[in-house]
Order: sequence, then structure tokens, then C-alpha cells
Amino acid sequence: MMESHSNAGSDHGSEVSISTLSFNRFFQYPFDTDTRVLKGTGRDGWLRNLTDEEWEKLGRNIARNQSRSRVEIRLYNGAINDHKMSFFCRGLTRNSTTKMNLFDNGLSVVGVRSMVPFLQHANNLTKLDLSHNNFQSEGFNVLFRALRDS
Repeated sequence: MMESHSNAGSDHGSEVSISTLSFNRFFQYPFDTDTRVLKGTGRDGWLRNLTDEEWEKLGRNIARNQSRSRVEIRLYNGAINDHKMSFFCRGLTRNSTTKMNLFDNGLSVVGVRSMVPFLQHANNLTKLDLSHNNFQSEGFNVLFRALRDS
């Protein structure tokens, strides 16, 4: 992850705070400067230590992305669970998320249900990877209906 520092005055958009941490601290900037990537695994301490309120704020700040950049979310290998997903998606409503990789998080149908409002308004979403989770046929049905109705 990027070191904590101020990006004020940079061309990466304005800084938005999550508690005492900067919003830009959570993002990596690949060669494509029009894309912001939120990336983390279950081994990353900054993810493990986020409170429910901070998960919601993180989602809300992504939804408020004012820099016109695309957002890719890569949270995998235990980075997020059903409980955290409910808070993250509560904040993550309309946004410019283009790719979402949530593989190997042990998500169940509960986690998929909490994603429904986001998925129904994710018009820019071109890739959704939920492989190696545990939501079985009921979760697939919820997911299918959410995407069909979007």
C-alpha cells in the first residue's frame, strides 16, 4: 500500500479523509492514471483494523469519487467478510467502479445480499470476480437477479 502522505495539489483528485487516514492512502495508481485501484488482502493490517464505520466511510468515499477516474476494487484472500461487506456496500452506492475482484473471501449469500443495492446501480461495472467464495446456489440466484435488474 502507499505510504501515508498528502496528495494535495497532485493531479489525482482531492484528498478525502477516513478517520485520521487519507482516502488516497488506500489507492494505488497503475500506469493508467485514469484508474484508481483499491487493493488489499486479509494479511494487510490496515484492512484488518478498519472498524465497521470506517468500512462504510471507505465505500462512501469511493461513491463520492470526484476525480472522474475509474475505480477498481481488489479485496481478496480474506480481506472482507459478510459482516464487513454489509458496511462497505452500505456506503458504496453509485460510483465509477469498473472492476471488482472479491475472490477467496468466504462470502456467503449474506455477503451477496448486501451487494445488491450496489450492483443494481453499478452501470460501469465490467468485471465482477466472486470466485472461491461460499454463497452456493442461493447466492448465485440473488446475484443473477441483482445483475438482471440493473
